[in-house]
Amino acid sequence: MQSATIAEIKRTDGAFVATLESFGRSFDQVRGRLIRRTCDAELGDARCTIDLSAAAYRASGAVVSVEAGGRLQVTGLEGHAAGWFANGMLSWTTGARAGSIERLLDDLKEGNVRLLTPWPRNGPAAQAGDTFEIVAGCDKSFTTCRAKFDNMLNFR
Repeated sequence: MQSATIAEIKRTDGAFVATLESFGRSFDQVRGRLIRRTCDAELGDARCTIDLSAAAYRASGAVVSVEAGGRLQVTGLEGHAAGWFANGMLSWTTGARAGSIERLLDDLKEGNVRLLTPWPRNGPAAQAGDTFEIVAGCDKSFTTCRAKFDNMLNFR
């Protein structure tokens, strides 16, 4: 014999239909949190608690040129260290991409040139003169949580 639990009851065509789940189904249910080496919170969410509206975590900039592979040479980020915006979010405010948001792969500084590498995507390409808002990024490591955001207590 088998035992099961009634998971759902529906009324269909004048009859009741019950969906049964086996005892083993309870093993598929998530209970509690998963513990991983990297943080499972999203930067700025309620569990992280970092206020991304603070000036230290935001900047505005403009595209100077677009290099091969979609890498962007930009201005406006001079007050932030190289890598500050890696894994961050870039929101286009003007140009063909206006209104779209994309994640950044990398944020490099080569001499006086600032280079941003967005994740590859389809659609119109960025052009010189396009402007954007950018938010700091997090690689979800404890070291970054401590050094960049001083938020060790909320590391998940």
